[in-house]
Amino acid sequence: MITKEEFEKAVECCTGFTVSCENCPLSEKDFKCGVYLAEYLKENEPAPAATGTSSEVSKDTDNIHIDDSTKEQICQAYDTADKACTDILDIYEGMSACERRAFDIGEVYGKICSTRDKLENMRGAN
Repeated sequence: MITKEEFEKAVECCTGFTVSCENCPLSEKDFKCGVYLAEYLKENEPAPAATGTSSEVSKDTDNIHIDDSTKEQICQAYDTADKACTDILDIYEGMSACERRAFDIGEVYGKICSTRDKLENMRGAN
């Protein structure tokens, strides 16, 4: 288990402008930091309230109706996403090995930024 101070310092290290494990209190521990962060959250954050509203799923799946305008919007969104994916794949296939590596690094960077934003939102919700 880690202390609240270690947790806060680790989150600060993971979500700072320049992500660095250099001063992270978890960098010298036996497991990856995610194990300690998850354990801390599990032990110290309250469980969501069981209200019975957010997770209810209708058992009557034969009577799901979507109006025509909603179907049209779904189809348009799918067509747009499909075209964008096709365009990106065409571009990616035409890239040199160096360009592909840079593209892949950009994808990883985007995921890191997304995770950092989610952690900041979690911290802001407290």
